[in-house]
Amino acid sequence: MGAARRLLGLWLAAALALGAARACLQCDPAFAARFAAYRPRLSRKSWGLGDVPAAGQLLRGWARDTVRGLRLSIPAEIPLDKLHEIAAKVYEKLDILLNGQRYQPGILPQLLQSIFQNQIQLLQRAIIESRLECERHCGIFTYDAVSCMNCNVSRPACFGYNCESSEEWEAALKGLFDYINKIYQQSARWIVALRRIPGFHNCISTSPAMLNFKRINASMSETWHNTLVNRRTTGWHQYRIPPTRVIDC
Repeated sequence: MGAARRLLGLWLAAALALGAARACLQCDPAFAARFAAYRPRLSRKSWGLGDVPAAGQLLRGWARDTVRGLRLSIPAEIPLDKLHEIAAKVYEKLDILLNGQRYQPGILPQLLQSIFQNQIQLLQRAIIESRLECERHCGIFTYDAVSCMNCNVSRPACFGYNCESSEEWEAALKGLFDYINKIYQQSARWIVALRRIPGFHNCISTSPAMLNFKRINASMSETWHNTLVNRRTTGWHQYRIPPTRVIDC
């Protein structure tokens, strides 16, 4: 478990970058109704004149500020069950906070900000953990998620090097090449879909015919071979994921 936590910490450091994603929580079906119900609970009698406008501003800007706070270098896509789980935790904390209890001046905005920041961390971790779990497979793997960019249902794809034999690896490569050809036939934004596969983010090819599959095979096979050797000689566990290598495509 310690190694897994350290790995997740490294991924968090690598994935938190300058690219901004839209908020995730507003993709939960209950978000609009719950937040509309919170604002009327703000009572000047309970919390004072200064705290109410500050707290109201935090609630009104919750989704907008999540846009600014949730920054990832990987697509912001989260499984729907994890989104609902995080949303339920946030609603529970806000329900307790806004139940009419009296607070000292200045405390309410601080507590709201603490809940907001905790939500950011939960969303970041869930998005990254889901991607990590995807990449623990052998070959192409997809999972159901919701896109934080537009709240549409999506099927993120990843490629894992967790193959134990040459036969498994050859099948994984074939599955990858079949997937690349399939997304070209189905998607007008093929290059966008291709670049979302780990290692392919620098590809500029506009069709599968322009890809050098021989070079891709050699590049990825070298990574797989090194990964397999490291696991056998240093005792790497299966959850260890090799650093993402730029594919020569």
